[in-house]
Amino acid sequence: MKKRIHGPSLYYATDKNIFDALTQHKVDTATVMKLFQRRNIIVGKKTPREDLAKYFSRLTHDYYDHKDVAARLGIAPRRERITSMDVTGLGDIAELQSAVEQLKQELEAAGDVIQVSRDGNSLTMHVQYSTVDYKRSEFTQVQVRDGTVEFLKAADGYIIRNTQNEYLNDVRETLLGKIEKAAEAPLTKVVVSLFDVPSPKLRSKFFHELMTNLPGYVRRDVTDVYVYKAKPEPSDEESDDNSPSDPDTHVERVFLRGNGVTRSQLLNELLDEEDYYIIKIGWTATETMGLGNVYDIEAVFADHKDCIGFSFILNGVFPVEDGKVSSRRRPPFKSEIDTVSRVIEAKSRELVLKLRAEFASPSAGAA
Repeated sequence: MKKRIHGPSLYYATDKNIFDALTQHKVDTATVMKLFQRRNIIVGKKTPREDLAKYFSRLTHDYYDHKDVAARLGIAPRRERITSMDVTGLGDIAELQSAVEQLKQELEAAGDVIQVSRDGNSLTMHVQYSTVDYKRSEFTQVQVRDGTVEFLKAADGYIIRNTQNEYLNDVRETLLGKIEKAAEAPLTKVVVSLFDVPSPKLRSKFFHELMTNLPGYVRRDVTDVYVYKAKPEPSDEESDDNSPSDPDTHVERVFLRGNGVTRSQLLNELLDEEDYYIIKIGWTATETMGLGNVYDIEAVFADHKDCIGFSFILNGVFPVEDGKVSSRRRPPFKSEIDTVSRVIEAKSRELVLKLRAEFASPSAGAA
């Protein structure tokens, strides 16, 4: 796993940084009063915020002052997408737990906060870590994030489900590397990828089939569609041509949002005539069993050109209230996320095998 190198920081909080921070609306009056109370200074409630900020910025400030202000100005973390892979060749749960504990110690030594839980033959590793972005202002450079890596026991191995970002992907790969080294045998990893299915029509078909035929759910509406077409590589003749000319116009990505997006004439023209293909889609689906709640789902390939790095997210749920679907979306429960994840994982793997076979057939070779 790559070692993170954060510092030293290029900035420190000057009197102007403190003044600008305390005058922002995110820093409430209670926080400002707490900063003064720490210095045994009583502040009147009617004192203008600008006067307080100007006075406090002239004082000396310590770590705890910066921490309180940064906590108010920090960026609220958002739920991230989920990615998964099927892994065969793992040993018993004891070997897996041993590797997890070893990595846990290494990550905690680097400053992360790790929690490991076990449910039967399944393990969950919760990771809280921090990232530093020096492009942001001084009090928002450090961002605390968290994510999970889950090992879910399956019939022929494990399903590894983790938060889709570079850091958690590294944690997953480091953990698999430790397991592989201890077992002295290679692991078999299977991910959802359309790298070997370059046909634009078949790549779009993947998303159409996924949202239309998702087991246990009926598609309600399509709200977001991103389509992509890579810029053509210049031919040798064009490279050798020294005549001055403007490069051809090329629109690489098109984003459509609304209701019934897949029925749009513009989208159909892009997919049928211009060889664009879908790389990301958002839709709502109604559960066929249970209360009939409506689920807001999104699926995407992170690498648009090669269609690898598949991930998905259940953005929220529109619950049924008093016999009708509510217009207010609530956050999903963990059980709902797990249920949707299982059906998307199974259906996406089924579709990849189906589309690979379809592409390999002579009739689809020209698609």
